[in-house]
Amino acid sequence: MYIVEFNAAALRYIFLSLILILGLCLEISSSYAKVFRGDVTRIADGDTISVLLEDDTNIKVRLAGIDTPELDQPYGLEARDQLVQLVLGQPITCVCTKRDRYERWVCRVSFEDIDVNWMLVRDGLAWWYRYYQKEQPEEDRMRYEDAEMKAKDERIGLWSDESPVPPWEWRRQRREKQNRQ
Repeated sequence: MYIVEFNAAALRYIFLSLILILGLCLEISSSYAKVFRGDVTRIADGDTISVLLEDDTNIKVRLAGIDTPELDQPYGLEARDQLVQLVLGQPITCVCTKRDRYERWVCRVSFEDIDVNWMLVRDGLAWWYRYYQKEQPEEDRMRYEDAEMKAKDERIGLWSDESPVPPWEWRRQRREKQNRQ
């Protein structure tokens, strides 16, 4: 039986090395992206679509980096209708980084090299979802934040309301109301 003694410096070195390795692994996995191409067959709401891929597989896609109003919320139907106008029946490219808890692919969706997710923010029909900003490339974070600030400043879409309620707050309020009943 061997007894190994570690001093504080050695333990600190081992700990920092493990942190560095873990960080590198997370960086590699977060930069991994799966790319799908297909036609949009269904629009569930302003940030969820169904896509028929080239191999006849159907996938559900959640638009990354944004959150649109719920359908029963002000501007929810407008966000969905804008998405219908933009992509329904159209060939799109989805750059996906993960699956969410509902097994939807979380993707940046583009149509003719136009970032659809960003367009919804620009048009005042979506919030830039800051909670997930670390999952976005820095360039996207800057573009989405800028688009949201411009839409706010110009009072476009949902920003024309005095105090628009973000969808994550709307959902929380609805859950609390149901729990009280």
